[in-house]
Amino acid sequence: MFQRLKRFHQKYKIPIWTMFGIFFIWYLFFSLPKPLFKEETSTLIYSEDNRLLGATISGDEQWRFPANDSVPKRFEICITQFEDAYFRRHPGINPVSLFRALRQNLKSDGIVSGGSTITMQTIRLAKQNPERTYGQKFLEIIQATRLELTHSKDKILNHYVSHAPFGGNVVGLDAAAWRYYAKSAHQLSWGESATLAVLPNAPSLIFPGKNQELLLKKRNRLLKKLWEEKFIDKEDYDLAILEPLPGKPNALPEIAPHLLQTALKTQKGKRLKTTLDANLQEQVSLIVENHKQQFLANEIHNLAVLVLEINSGNVKAYVGNTYDRYNAYSNQVDIIQAKRSSGSILKPFLYASMIQEGKLLPKMLLSDTPMEITENYERNYSGAVPADEALAKSLNIPAVHMLEKYSVAKFHHQLKEFGFTTFTQTPKHYGLSLIVGGGEVTLWELAQAYRNLAYRVLKPNQFVFNPNIGYLKNKEDDVKKYPLNAPSAYLTVKALQEVARPESETGWQVYSGKNIAWKTGTSHGFKDAWSVGITPEYVVAVWVGNADGEGRPGIIGVKAAAPVMFDVFGRLKLNSKFKQPEKNWIEVKTCKESGYLLGENCSTFNRTEIPSTAENGPVCPYHQKIHLDKTKTFRVTNECYPISEMVTENRFVLPPIEGYYFKKIHPDYQPVPNFMKGCLNYGDQNTFAFVYPKRFTNLYLPRDFSGELQPVIFEIAYNQPEKSLFWYLDGKYVATTQNIHKLALKPESGRHKITVSDTEGNRIQKYITIVNKE
Repeated sequence: MFQRLKRFHQKYKIPIWTMFGIFFIWYLFFSLPKPLFKEETSTLIYSEDNRLLGATISGDEQWRFPANDSVPKRFEICITQFEDAYFRRHPGINPVSLFRALRQNLKSDGIVSGGSTITMQTIRLAKQNPERTYGQKFLEIIQATRLELTHSKDKILNHYVSHAPFGGNVVGLDAAAWRYYAKSAHQLSWGESATLAVLPNAPSLIFPGKNQELLLKKRNRLLKKLWEEKFIDKEDYDLAILEPLPGKPNALPEIAPHLLQTALKTQKGKRLKTTLDANLQEQVSLIVENHKQQFLANEIHNLAVLVLEINSGNVKAYVGNTYDRYNAYSNQVDIIQAKRSSGSILKPFLYASMIQEGKLLPKMLLSDTPMEITENYERNYSGAVPADEALAKSLNIPAVHMLEKYSVAKFHHQLKEFGFTTFTQTPKHYGLSLIVGGGEVTLWELAQAYRNLAYRVLKPNQFVFNPNIGYLKNKEDDVKKYPLNAPSAYLTVKALQEVARPESETGWQVYSGKNIAWKTGTSHGFKDAWSVGITPEYVVAVWVGNADGEGRPGIIGVKAAAPVMFDVFGRLKLNSKFKQPEKNWIEVKTCKESGYLLGENCSTFNRTEIPSTAENGPVCPYHQKIHLDKTKTFRVTNECYPISEMVTENRFVLPPIEGYYFKKIHPDYQPVPNFMKGCLNYGDQNTFAFVYPKRFTNLYLPRDFSGELQPVIFEIAYNQPEKSLFWYLDGKYVATTQNIHKLALKPESGRHKITVSDTEGNRIQKYITIVNKE
């Protein structure tokens, strides 16, 4: 026999070794599927303490979690004792089991037993359970030995446990533990582990809710074996036997559904450990739901909340929208990532930028009079208002004047430096409306920007920040230079924190002692309500509105978003206070009345600390040296009044329009007196000016409900309102006004000249064009 084999080998040596070489190459490199498992897995997100927050079902409608790092010890004992007791000792196949299965199959004239090891079953799962044949079994034997060559026993067992069927559309131990016991696999008891261990053997026959009696017998039989083999003691056995079987599968947690769907777009099929605080997440979700119920009466259906930790930048709570069973109001949309009109929520960044560059001082007066492109929310005007107060009250008019002075293009660039990526149009496209809602932002980037503002105050010596806050832990090397210095950031935070709010912002006093600096915003048409608050510990950002863009009267930052923000802050531990950074300050003298750097005509001053970069700030333009008669009733000149009797004073003088509104709020404000009769007024330009229309271009006559054209109301600001003004249209006298200098005119279509003069001979003249007479 040996000689025959030898001759056969000699004759067919080359084909034999060629075939062996091919087999060997196939065995080493091609016998196993690559990758071993190709099935799509669920996407999972966990809290910072490894609590499951949510999971998606895979594309093939299976609950199949990504493979875990290890198999729980209890379940490992249960599954190996039930499926393959010699798993740790065989090379991938168990000859005794195979021989026993072959004998049983031959006796029954069919396949009744496979004799497969866990390794062989892993191969079958990887090949998606092909038809059972002897040829297929032989192939599995070869592939099982190959798998054992390059994979550890722990890895093979993990593969099997992660892809084994557990009944219905549940695949893998982790998914089964959550579906049947609402807990992680590492928390399973002996009874629960034994129950799940018997399922992969016949998942279509027995699983929770089906054939319970048969399932119970299998589980108890396994538990008895574990006791007899001394894997568990008598007490564990007795307790495990008493455990009830699971019933209807449990729903997976839905604690952060919108974050899960957002993560799914870029991290599909992965286990993601986030930085969320699970308890805080649930509390914020409850707050959102409570406020949603209040908003429903006003047909407001959507709101979102984002909470970040200042020091790390980590996301602690992420509620992307409200819940609705039928998603009737776009509730599935993740508002945190959606672009929405910014309203006035960007004003602090303009304020801080101008403070840093010396173009603005905290108490510097800004013009606050009506203008055509926007108006203050309350439609009240102060004439002139300190910059920090204008920011705290979120006044639109001063903000527009600030942007006009700073430059739209420059601020547009600065917003990108602050981390905003949504301003993709040219600066010209946005214009001055950029500061009052002309652009769009996301709650995600807005929260980052405010967090970085606070971080700069807390870490003045660190010149980097995390530009991309993620739901995963931030990378320490993912940094960028911040565009603000610490003093500018501090003065901005201080303005948002310490300046008294208007009465309409009810509720802020309750939280003033908690060191919250905050800002609200409302977009045009009442479509977006914003509120963002920062403390040394947290930033809370809130959006309220309708996802479809429908505006409602109640969608106002201070009335809708701020209460939500305060409720969230009420769940947070707030113990610290913002402290003034120690370096990079200079002390300057500022005019007490105007807030500008002290000018030569300023009478009183304050000592003020400002950023060292703001040293060359603007000097007070509002104080003038004027000459009065000895009674201080009239202005005089040396040509009409004795110099020896003149009284010289430095007076705080606002332009006519600013003074007109300023005096309404500050009754003690004294305009400059008129010139004494007989004294020449050398073209004094501070006597009166048009309040409306402020810019004389094309004017449209309004129509009433009947279609009748209505007049245009012209208004003059006059520093001596008790005196008369004379009105002329195209050179023809039309009226005289006194005390209240308003006049209704209905000119014909075309170009017209409006002239107004006073008793002193001062006059102003403007041209208008009426374009819609017909």
